[in-house]
Amino acid sequence: MKHLIFTLMLASAMLVQAQVQTNDSITENGSTFTVNLGDVVVTATRDIQRLSKGGLVTNVNGTSLSNLGTCSDVISQLPGVISNEGNLEVLGRGTPQIYINGRKLVDKSELDRLSSKEIQNVEVVFNPGAKYGAETKSVILIKTIKKQGDGMSGSLSVTGRQAHYFSPSDNLFLNYRTGGLDIFGSFNYDSARRYQKQHNRTAINSTSDNYLINSDILTYPKSNTYLANIGANWQINSRHYVGVKYEYNAMPDSKSKWLTDEAVARNNVDEDRIQYETNWRRSSVPVHLVNLYYQGKVNALNITINNDYYSRRNHNRQSIIESSMIGGESVFGSNNRITSSMFASKGTAEYSFKGNTLELGYEVTATERKDVFLNDGDYLPDANDKIKETTGAGFVAVNLPIRNVELYAGLRYEHTSSDYYQNGLYVKGQSRKYGRLFPNVDFTFPIGKAKFTLSYEAKTKRPLYSQLSSSIQYDDCFTYETGNPLLTSEQIHNVSLAGIYKWVFFSATYTYDKDAIISVIRPYKPDAPQNIMTYDNFNHLSKYDIVVSLSPRISRWSPRLRLNLSGQHFSMETKNGIKKLNTPILFFNFFNNVSLGKGFNVTGEISGRTRGDMDVVTLKPSWQVNVGASKSIKNWFFQLQATDIFKTSRSSMVTYGTQMTLDKWNYSDTQALRLIIRYSFNTTMSKYKGKGAGVKERSRL
Repeated sequence: MKHLIFTLMLASAMLVQAQVQTNDSITENGSTFTVNLGDVVVTATRDIQRLSKGGLVTNVNGTSLSNLGTCSDVISQLPGVISNEGNLEVLGRGTPQIYINGRKLVDKSELDRLSSKEIQNVEVVFNPGAKYGAETKSVILIKTIKKQGDGMSGSLSVTGRQAHYFSPSDNLFLNYRTGGLDIFGSFNYDSARRYQKQHNRTAINSTSDNYLINSDILTYPKSNTYLANIGANWQINSRHYVGVKYEYNAMPDSKSKWLTDEAVARNNVDEDRIQYETNWRRSSVPVHLVNLYYQGKVNALNITINNDYYSRRNHNRQSIIESSMIGGESVFGSNNRITSSMFASKGTAEYSFKGNTLELGYEVTATERKDVFLNDGDYLPDANDKIKETTGAGFVAVNLPIRNVELYAGLRYEHTSSDYYQNGLYVKGQSRKYGRLFPNVDFTFPIGKAKFTLSYEAKTKRPLYSQLSSSIQYDDCFTYETGNPLLTSEQIHNVSLAGIYKWVFFSATYTYDKDAIISVIRPYKPDAPQNIMTYDNFNHLSKYDIVVSLSPRISRWSPRLRLNLSGQHFSMETKNGIKKLNTPILFFNFFNNVSLGKGFNVTGEISGRTRGDMDVVTLKPSWQVNVGASKSIKNWFFQLQATDIFKTSRSSMVTYGTQMTLDKWNYSDTQALRLIIRYSFNTTMSKYKGKGAGVKERSRL
């Protein structure tokens, strides 16, 4: 069987074919073109993928990827990208920063609203250069198809997801163009209702007693989200653009109910039975984002300036009713109010000379975040934190093509000043100042018909603001959660090699992460069974990632096989001695697309992972099968998808702490049907070129 599969893969190599024909003509259809020369027709197909500076560009327009439905569907099929319940991750690089036509993506649901047929190509940057922030470890750049024409254009799409509950979403986009002026806006409504079923087996080995806790948990989250934006773009002439955009995001009432039935045994003797009803109410009203930009060209100099203002207010209310056979009924509650704001500015200047490119730029951000946490009783302490942080950065980068090789090198300097306040008083020991250089270099070269890139980069990762919080959250009578104001930034070094030959892509990366920030579980007090989940800096963490992608095309069949191996060298202290967590994880995905003609496509996919370790967690195996069909009829697009049809996908894992081991089995409502109906008219794309500033800082907030 394996020999048959290998033979089929080889047979899909892009060959030039000739056949008898009678007419002299030239026709083009997507990525395949036909040239009729008298009595001969020559047919060829361009490569779908190619290497770029520190990344991989995948063509979408004219390929089978354009028929997948949404931009999210396209990205989930790219080499090195893992999609887990809608959350995207670049293997070994974490959550990517995503740009659409140079504009920073704020709301990830926009990926579900963007049609795959509107995408020109997608670039996954595994080694972002100096012009990106020192915390940006991966970037996804989406380029849409340029379309011409004045007047009104737009699209209306409705999506329905039927799983345990029904969840609808709607989107309207309008764009009016006259001459060099674009006025555009969109409105999106999303109603999400989910379901989770979970079983926890928790072992606590405290000094005096051993506890075994079995918990059955049902979770019912639901939320309504509104997103609106309006903006204008003015093309003054062919060399100068200016624009403004305002975005409003509101989640006025997000609710989540957790029902827990807990059986407690101490020293192998049944001791207690506890029921919890936990209710969360979260609101995020409003979220404001304003972007002003200028983009221009003066001779060989390209200039881009972006200014952003961002603000948001969050309110979280937690209430717990705890019913114990021993202790009776108790009621716990807390309120958490968070306000944050940020101003950022970023400018770049790019100069081209004799085939070489020189880039210079700056980026500054100023952030303030207030976090007030109040418990209803006195069982846990209150917290009142404030962080004021400013960052200034400058960078230089150069691209030097030398015959058939290419050198790209950059250097970025960032200085960050972070002031920490507790109860209104400045805390010197928890305030930080950093000033560091971050170099990067890419060397691209050919070997025969293959092309390779060897890269090195230095990055950092600053703690999320939530990780710096001193507030303590009550989960149950054995478990609390908090942040760690003493966290310091990580220092990350990556070395990677990537190569491509026709439809075969390969990459290997080694990462050394000094002062790695890792979630830990520690005793809340000595000789007590209570544990607290928090964060700490570990001396270092070594990781490696290997990606192999095969994407041939065999007539109407476009298979795509991706294998991602991720491993680490890590050990931690427990009460039972040193625990080594070095088992690698293999993520696999085999996707198939068959074009039946006349705009009709069918898809089938099997994906999953093996058992392996990640930080202090051992992920358990999981796999799922998805099928789908789509149909395009003029301005209409219809897509029906069935995900996890055998209900085998799991978010199960084992988490290790100093005296506590949490073994979790989890099903997260992945078996579902999704229907998308989209109508588009006069599909003119907005010319908005704002790229945003302070991108990573918004993510930390």
